[in-house]
Amino acid sequence: MTNKVLINAFGIGDSGGLTVLEKLLDELSTNEFYYYYYIVCNKNKNINQLKKKYQKLANFTFEVVPSKGFLYRLYYENIVFRKLIKVNHIDLIYNFSGSVQFFVKTPQVTKLHNLLFFSKKLDTIYKINSQLPLWVKQVFLKRLVFKFMLNQSKCIEIQSNHVKNNLSNFINIRKKLFFVKSDIDVSDNVFHSPRKYNFSKKIKFLYIVGPHFEYPHKNLVDFTNSMLRLNEKGVDFEINITLTSNQLNNSKVWDLSLNSKTNFLGYISDQEKMTELFCDNTILISTSIIETLGLHVIEGIKNGIITIAPNESYARTVYGDNMILYDTLNSESLLNAIQVVLESDSPHSELILSLQDRLKKSETAKHSNILDIFKGVLNV
Repeated sequence: MTNKVLINAFGIGDSGGLTVLEKLLDELSTNEFYYYYYIVCNKNKNINQLKKKYQKLANFTFEVVPSKGFLYRLYYENIVFRKLIKVNHIDLIYNFSGSVQFFVKTPQVTKLHNLLFFSKKLDTIYKINSQLPLWVKQVFLKRLVFKFMLNQSKCIEIQSNHVKNNLSNFINIRKKLFFVKSDIDVSDNVFHSPRKYNFSKKIKFLYIVGPHFEYPHKNLVDFTNSMLRLNEKGVDFEINITLTSNQLNNSKVWDLSLNSKTNFLGYISDQEKMTELFCDNTILISTSIIETLGLHVIEGIKNGIITIAPNESYARTVYGDNMILYDTLNSESLLNAIQVVLESDSPHSELILSLQDRLKKSETAKHSNILDIFKGVLNV
């Protein structure tokens, strides 16, 4: 008997979400006959590329819907979905982008990979910066909706245990069934040997961020301020950042005096081009206040470069105690962390290898395939 699964991928459009979605589709494509998939997603250039890649598979059907805002999404997921479920005899709904369908008896599993709405630390940041109207718009109103949804959801998929801990601050999780699943490939062939470092030569700082770079949780200002201080000290460096010059020059979190040192790369969809950025003498900097995994940091570790991240619970949980950390919202602390790296006589290979080994062990201990979760939900 073939089980029919509705994959709800509404709202997926940035690099992190697309990376995880593509991995999901790869997993699903290896089981052609046991499951049939109806994949509903928003129309955009990157989704179209995924559709072209997978639409020829006999057990895949794509339903691409124009993005018309949050309210339209609620309507589509809770009204139109009911028709799709009935007509296509759906056995399971997989809410890949964190929502829940109300008044539907079909078994559901909700994937939670956006902690923007479930972070007390982030709430504090908005308060400190006197950004109450912005907090209401960007966080609070959506929190009310997603909190209500998750209260209805029995089965929740997460990428790391810190997600469960964050969620427990906002909803009662005692009766929830959590599935911890790995969303990254940790086979030996994807890990690169540690890159070579010679800090007497030009240093390359890599900052990977998507279109929401101005949101407080991305915290780009820490990176900007630390680069300004390094420049004042006469350090020879360049910046590689995945944004365009127009995006940054029109923002309030960037300093134009850094333009001469910056390569504005924009969004990079080509994996080979992205891999080229993880080269010798490169240090990846992450400043995100909250993450579920922080795929950009994980890619840095896998590709053998030095990485620096905020001293937050997600970083300690996902990357381990050996990670180089700095105090969030403290650009001087980030500057100090960078200087400690630059002044160290160590080749840094031992640290990089330890982070790679820890990542392999922690991810291997999680569910490795979504089908295990589907079976678990259907048998509840």
